[in-house]
Amino acid sequence: MIRNNSFIKAMRCLARSNGDPVAAVELARTDYGEGPVVGLLQKAVIIDTSDLGGDAAWRASIAEFMAGVAIYDILPRIDAVSPLHTIPLRTRVLVQDEEPVAVWVDEGEPVVVSGASFTETKVEPQKACGLVIVTREVVALATDAAETSLTRSLERAVAKLTSAAAFAAAPVAGAPASLLVDAVEVSSTGDVRADMAALTAAFEGDIERAVLVMSSNTAMSLCLQPSLVGSAAGLGVKGGVFCGLPVVASGSVADDVVALVDAGGIAYGDGGVQLDVATQADVTIENVTHSLWQENLVGYLARRFVAWQAAPGSIAYVANADWPPASAATTRTKQ
Repeated sequence: MIRNNSFIKAMRCLARSNGDPVAAVELARTDYGEGPVVGLLQKAVIIDTSDLGGDAAWRASIAEFMAGVAIYDILPRIDAVSPLHTIPLRTRVLVQDEEPVAVWVDEGEPVVVSGASFTETKVEPQKACGLVIVTREVVALATDAAETSLTRSLERAVAKLTSAAAFAAAPVAGAPASLLVDAVEVSSTGDVRADMAALTAAFEGDIERAVLVMSSNTAMSLCLQPSLVGSAAGLGVKGGVFCGLPVVASGSVADDVVALVDAGGIAYGDGGVQLDVATQADVTIENVTHSLWQENLVGYLARRFVAWQAAPGSIAYVANADWPPASAATTRTKQ
């Protein structure tokens, strides 16, 4: 079996037992033997899983799961390239607006404290919810293939809960404000080089910490421009490097938005995820009602608590970017 996947194993056993933690303990003991999964579920017998956030083993199992979510989630992907200003949720912290200035001091001379500017902030999380539906066959099989399928489905779904809102062109109801709100906007000319020059000129953040954020379609479009060979070397649908800048490309970003982000200027808090199991509910999808019990399905209700906030000047973006491949632009001109 897949090692170090205690959270998903526990959720699988809860689904098989129709949410009964006592029965789930016995299922875990049969499938996995005595170990961390049984330990987690034994705690769930006494305390509901939604209240286990204070337990170290439970937090560690969720952190392990969230490491897989980070592969698909846009803000953790940026953090992997250039660190965000990660802060605890609901906690008062200081965000540095200006770098401190270091001074040289002769031996025996008094030390003069250098100046620096700080802003006090307290990030309050927003809650995103989503339902992931899988077949009972997937949760019934204690195989690597079934566990991998369940894990990936849940990781992608949890990541999608928040990724689309982070760089949304229009406000997303109930979500933290898009990072493009109050960002410096650069109007596109349709010329890649001119737009990139204007974007970097308008950018007020630290270029050494900067990351380009764009859609996967835009990244592919840039790869297809012969005139940009070299500038787009190493760029692909998941990101890479463009014009010497690291790139994070995602399907959660609009095709006409290209953002330059000072990652250190983004305060980011992630409270992890809660998963609840449903096996008896009726679910309406696109005006069609499905009975989970009658259709032999299992629903995982994911709740995620996150927050993000951009410091002034930390983001600039090209709006309405229209960067077709050079071959398409040439064809259009000839016509």
